[in-house]
Amino acid sequence: MWDWIGTQAPALNAVLNALMLVIWLAYLQLFFTSFRRANRTVVHIGMASENGEDARCLVTNMGSDVAYILAVLIELDFGDERRSATVTDRVEDDDPVGGDFRDKTNQGPLRGGEAIDIGSLRRIVKRAAHQMDEDMSLDRCEAVDITVVVAAQQAHKLSGGRKRYEISREAGRMRFRPSSVLTAQVGSRRQQRELLQRVNG
Repeated sequence: MWDWIGTQAPALNAVLNALMLVIWLAYLQLFFTSFRRANRTVVHIGMASENGEDARCLVTNMGSDVAYILAVLIELDFGDERRSATVTDRVEDDDPVGGDFRDKTNQGPLRGGEAIDIGSLRRIVKRAAHQMDEDMSLDRCEAVDITVVVAAQQAHKLSGGRKRYEISREAGRMRFRPSSVLTAQVGSRRQQRELLQRVNG
């Protein structure tokens, strides 16, 4: 047996080296996958307090890295037409920002695990109406799409999240129900290009 092992030593060494290489590649792949998952930017959009037009809209950075909010986009579905606007700023007048900028805009850094209140749905629609200089109301609206665009990975990548809220009316009150509990993430390059065009106007 030892004689056979001695004669087959080069072949056995080659096999063992190949197995070690496979094991190390598997460990490297596992490490790389874990690293990407830990550093991936995930934006969650949710509602708090209630489910009516006065519900607060919360944006949370579910990733571990800092994400910079570039823009908040809204799209109103009126059935026969759709209207969209950028509603990043919190104020509807021309006052200078001044003071704490976060009091007047949703733009800015959001640490991992941190959430920001971007306003009530009613206030967000008023911002859209002011921005487009139109008299817009939720009365005829059938659904609202909210998209949050962020710069992630040290501002080297455009990312974000999108959520759709269907509007129902019960006893004269509007109810906003998300089409999904989870927030759809902006991941493909096509989606990123579309968002970049919308942000750039």
